[in-house]
Amino acid sequence: MDKNIDEQTKHLFNRSYGDNLTDDQEDELLDQVDAQISEFGWNDTFASWNKYLLSECKTPESVINFANLFWWYGGQDHAIPDPHNFLGYFYYRINFQSDTYDSTDILDSLSRNILSKAGYREANLVHDPQYMPENDPKIIAAARKYETT
Repeated sequence: MDKNIDEQTKHLFNRSYGDNLTDDQEDELLDQVDAQISEFGWNDTFASWNKYLLSECKTPESVINFANLFWWYGGQDHAIPDPHNFLGYFYYRINFQSDTYDSTDILDSLSRNILSKAGYREANLVHDPQYMPENDPKIIAAARKYETT
């Protein structure tokens, strides 16, 4: 992996989603995301972002912050390789305690969007209005794998 892409990723994610930014600062960050994807492609960008998630986000608060930034940067608009594994890491880190750590339901939104985009009909609320990522056996299995690593 190109060190430069990882440095760019660290710059993008090593901040709080709740930071008060000016419109110009927000635009600059979104331009940096667009530039990173243009330069390296989505697959390498996602690999770098996921690497950051796994290496730097070790607390419930940090994974929720990452999830919010990932959404804000538009990550959910792209195909995510092995989406259950990606989402499982979030639920592993919050120990499936969405009510405690995910007051904005960002993980539900991410899960439904990412899984629907990947072709998993069950995550689409039109097809299953009762779908809850916390009860998805594939997400649960992925989260459990992180317990042993």
